[in-house]
Amino acid sequence: MHDSGASVAFPSPVVKRWSKIQKSGPFALPKITDQYPLYSRWLAERIQKLEELPDFSEDERIFVMSDYGGEHKTAAFNTYAFLIASVDKLAVFERETHALRETHRLNAPFVEFAYKKLGYGPIDRALTEYLRISDRYIHGVLVAVSVEKCVPSLFGPQKRPAQQEIVDLLSANDLGDWGPAEAEKLLRVCHAIAMFLALLTRTGQKFLWMSDRDAITEDGGRRSFDNTRQVFLRALRMYTDNEYEIYGFAKPFEKDPFTSDLLSLADFAAGAIQDVLQSLKTNDVGDKMGKRQIIRWLGTSSPFLSKLNLIFKMDEGKMVCGNVLLTAKS
Repeated sequence: MHDSGASVAFPSPVVKRWSKIQKSGPFALPKITDQYPLYSRWLAERIQKLEELPDFSEDERIFVMSDYGGEHKTAAFNTYAFLIASVDKLAVFERETHALRETHRLNAPFVEFAYKKLGYGPIDRALTEYLRISDRYIHGVLVAVSVEKCVPSLFGPQKRPAQQEIVDLLSANDLGDWGPAEAEKLLRVCHAIAMFLALLTRTGQKFLWMSDRDAITEDGGRRSFDNTRQVFLRALRMYTDNEYEIYGFAKPFEKDPFTSDLLSLADFAAGAIQDVLQSLKTNDVGDKMGKRQIIRWLGTSSPFLSKLNLIFKMDEGKMVCGNVLLTAKS
């Protein structure tokens, strides 16, 4: 069954107690073979070594919220961030963030928590509590994958041939007409989310992927958001045979505090990781306290909300994959 993503009106689950919060590794993706892209195989190697991931086996509904950074020309890295969370356990998060918004007058007019809005008084004053609420009342994982822009491609050793092959493959399968850079970005995002969903979900569950507005989700004469949905579902089949009861896809809803406050965590991750990695080039992460606070928060997992930061970069002419370990001075 396919939900167009026009709303998040999943049926309400039966109220119950949950006993499973985390599951222990190693985490295997047995469908991956040597024929899969190097990107997939390297991500799988990093994921397999994780000590734990959220256990959603008792949940019925899953959210995926994604945002992206590094689009400006001066950025040295592209960042792809996504939050995967249990919807069934979000009632307290919604209630607490609503109260926080009322306290700091962020509902009238509506103001989103956004990395680019750090420095705006009400956002700054609400930030500490917003991050605390997220740690305490979101059961999930926040993942950021960063790719240094000097990496030619994650789907082949040479940039132009690899990206052109992706463009031709998408076109030949009636999946839209894409530019080379957008086509590679599409696969980077879809494969990463698909791999984590394969590990975290099961047959019979429902999921909704909400992506920030971006080149890979825009509708136009050459391609549409439906093409993105189709590409993602094909990528998902590469990693799991799960049969989902409902799967939905959406762009951000206008002035919807609940989904906006979840999507903002991916925005924070994409922006902060980009700033941290850029600082390796400039030795300056910025002076705003909010940025440093978010960096510290991203470097510290809570019992319920895990945080994972992965990086692909060039090292002495070779591509390497590793973890980004975050700390920030007070």
